[in-house]
Amino acid sequence: MKIFYTIYEVTNTINGKKYRGAHKTKNQNDSYKGSGVHIKNAIKKYKSKNFHKVILACALDEESMYW
Repeated sequence: MKIFYTIYEVTNTINGKKYRGAHKTKNQNDSYKGSGVHIKNAIKKYKSKNFHKVILACALDEESMYW
């Protein structure tokens, strides 16, 4: 199965705050929204349905994903 190395942006649709991150996944359309403290707290407060994720870029490997 193909592995995707993605750079993504999650937007809080209530207050417009944006969170960016990198994610290694087998499914680009998974429900992953981030693992940082700030995004986790925001999702807990505003609920996951109020966040929209966009993939900004795909990398060929994990090393180039963090470049």
